[in-house]
Amino acid sequence: MAYRSRRTFQKQVMRTFLPATILLILFSGIMMYMLGAGQVKKNARYLIANTTRQTAAVVDSKLELTLGKCSELNKTLALWRMVNHPYTEDSKTNEYQDMITVHKFLQGIYNDSNGAIDSIAFQTVYGNRLNVYYDMVYDYSHLSWDSFEDGRRDSLFWVNAHADEVFSTRIPREVFSLVIPYNNTKKEYTGLLVINFKGDYFRELLNEAEISRNGYVFLLSEDGCLMPEPSDNRSGLNEEQLDQLRGMTGSGDFEIWDQESREMLDIHYTPLKANSWTAVSVTPHSDLYSTLDNFKAVFFMIIVAAAILSVLVAVFCSRYVSRPIKELSEQVLAFEKNRDMVFGVNAGYEITTLAGGLNHLKTTIDRLLEQVREEQKQKSHLELMIMQSQIKPHFLYNTLGSIKALADLKESQKASSMCESLIQFYRISLSNGNSVITVGMEMELVDNYLRILEYRYGEKFEYSFEIEKGLEHAKIPRMMLQPLVENAVYHGIKPKDGGGMILVSGRMEDGFMVITVFDDGVGMDANTLDRLREDLKEEAIAPGKQGGFAMRNVYMRLKGFYGEQAGMKIDSVKDVYTQVQIMVPLDVMEGIAYVQTDDRG
Repeated sequence: MAYRSRRTFQKQVMRTFLPATILLILFSGIMMYMLGAGQVKKNARYLIANTTRQTAAVVDSKLELTLGKCSELNKTLALWRMVNHPYTEDSKTNEYQDMITVHKFLQGIYNDSNGAIDSIAFQTVYGNRLNVYYDMVYDYSHLSWDSFEDGRRDSLFWVNAHADEVFSTRIPREVFSLVIPYNNTKKEYTGLLVINFKGDYFRELLNEAEISRNGYVFLLSEDGCLMPEPSDNRSGLNEEQLDQLRGMTGSGDFEIWDQESREMLDIHYTPLKANSWTAVSVTPHSDLYSTLDNFKAVFFMIIVAAAILSVLVAVFCSRYVSRPIKELSEQVLAFEKNRDMVFGVNAGYEITTLAGGLNHLKTTIDRLLEQVREEQKQKSHLELMIMQSQIKPHFLYNTLGSIKALADLKESQKASSMCESLIQFYRISLSNGNSVITVGMEMELVDNYLRILEYRYGEKFEYSFEIEKGLEHAKIPRMMLQPLVENAVYHGIKPKDGGGMILVSGRMEDGFMVITVFDDGVGMDANTLDRLREDLKEEAIAPGKQGGFAMRNVYMRLKGFYGEQAGMKIDSVKDVYTQVQIMVPLDVMEGIAYVQTDDRG
């Protein structure tokens, strides 16, 4: 049996170390990959949204510039005369001058567009006609109101991408038009201004948008036309999805499944200011994650290398650790036959110390056994006391986790403040091993404890202290109030919807120091309150019973420190409040350096 133990120790080390290490590597790698993928996607979406907004802004700037010039034109007297009444023989000079003025204005609009405008045509029902174009033939016969949809004579409107019907060239040109109708003072239609924008010009603007390798931007109008629509129909959006986009307001993004490409598409949209059109970007998910391709390969190589290294380290460590233990175990077996032998192993400090201890043990074993029995009793007693007064480990873990989260979010000031509160909390809770501290120090401990919980739960609760002047110098057992405050937070305030209030007060009353912990949390019903009061009277807590442990802990320490005169009182009303009071006799407190002042506040 002993021989089998010697053989399996090394394997046990490997079985413990190797799986744990590999699992840690896999978990860390997967978490890093997930975080990296999420951040890459987030950054990519931000850049795409920003590029889409910038592209929309460029298009807007071109259209709004023209709209602004048209607004200035509408304010001119020459245009007003041309659209409000026909010229007579006596006003031919004015007619000629007005046409020159308006034509110069139209030429300025054309020139200021820097190539965005294809052509401009203007006519009135009185026979006045003007046009601005380059190397084109003007066909007046096509320029009529019917060409631009009857029924919209009250205000300007936009016509989606179409072949130009006003100006003719050998090669058909795609344009989209701004149409401005004019009415006279009698609300009668008298004129029409058509500004044709170059489809190729704006298509080039959209194509210059660096979305991604396979992503692009297009313009979506309210009546279904795309301008400019990708020639290869790359949008991946059906009519239903386009209609959904038209119904959306403001900027935003969403994801859709492209049946043709069999992948998700990331859609971002932002409206134009100049008209009711929308700039839409389409980005395949494969583009969003393209930067992760190299990372995947590197990640796999790291995982494989780490796994191989873990095996080698596990083998080395198991042999290194088991060798001196094996030698020492063989000496122990030999000791059964030779009581005079000396234990000795050339190993680390711990194994050498163990060997020395065995040498000492063989000469003093009886005395040590008795000593061990006594120490075991004391140890059990001390462990019970420590268990009853210690702070739950998860409080430290959760607090450190919250500090890390704040640090990750670059909330250095909050993380520093939370860390300072944690330091002060444990400084006071340890108190250099002193079991008794002042009420003032206990209040400082509770204050730091609640500060930490405030950082963790935000605006969940408020708290305040009202301690009678002079009472802060009284001595109480360390960690007497913290468990009561902890109960108030977790069992009173936390389950409550909305915020809550915790009040810790202290006063002198009828020869007693009375300290009260009050919360306006969920409270307790009468049955629960009665059961809790009965639990305090039990001499021991039943195995596995957790309810009322903290309060009984405080109650027993209170009785042990101050005697039977000390007491605890619990009051509660469901959904209203819970109040716990501890009462300490003054005559006992005088023996523990209570400082009483004449001017109590």
